[in-house]
Amino acid sequence: MRRLRRTSLRAAFALIAVLVVAGFSAAAPAPSARAALAQPAESTCVETCVDVPATAQAAAQKLLEDYSQGTLIIEWAERAIIPNELQPIANGTIGQTPQCNIDKRTLQTLVIIIRNYGSVQVSDLNRHCANDGVATCASNPTSRHCTPPGAPNAMDITYIGSARTRGNDGPTNILLPFLDSFLPAGSRAGQASGADGCGAYWMPPLRNISRFADYCTHIHIDFGSSTGELRGLTRSGG
Repeated sequence: MRRLRRTSLRAAFALIAVLVVAGFSAAAPAPSARAALAQPAESTCVETCVDVPATAQAAAQKLLEDYSQGTLIIEWAERAIIPNELQPIANGTIGQTPQCNIDKRTLQTLVIIIRNYGSVQVSDLNRHCANDGVATCASNPTSRHCTPPGAPNAMDITYIGSARTRGNDGPTNILLPFLDSFLPAGSRAGQASGADGCGAYWMPPLRNISRFADYCTHIHIDFGSSTGELRGLTRSGG
């Protein structure tokens, strides 16, 4: 009886340990989250910040190349991002539909994310010209997907590599410190533990990115009211 009781207690403690580890793995970056990424990634933007396209047009052209290669994925509901936003920016005709423009830094950041993680999936950019019919500029005109006029500066990301990013998970907590290494001060992320029914979860310390509550279906990144350029971009041979 004593031996059976000890065996049962050991099994119970082992189960508790598994449950505790499982609970934390959804928040803190775990080896499984890193393994899901397409390639070894930098935690600080160094090599991936070399020779980033210097203009919005050049960055959009690079993103169209990535789209054709399958490393930029646009969710189906937002598929108009390609013809309505990226293509006019890339071919220099965005002046004909200025409401469809996107902040240069947003485009550059997507280029860098693809370089670092192999691919990125996007669910929202400029809602004026591509939206799912629910989250629109009419329903939320102050969203950074809609402002400032002529160059909204927000992006919603649902995957980096093959890792899902919901805002309250390990892959998000790998992405945010990397972004914090080169985004300007005043940038923002839609991540807030204990808000919007997302549960309590660990959030990595950040210096240049503040946080606000958002739904845990994606990770929202924007530049807020900051006008600063991306930090640490360098040129090869320079």
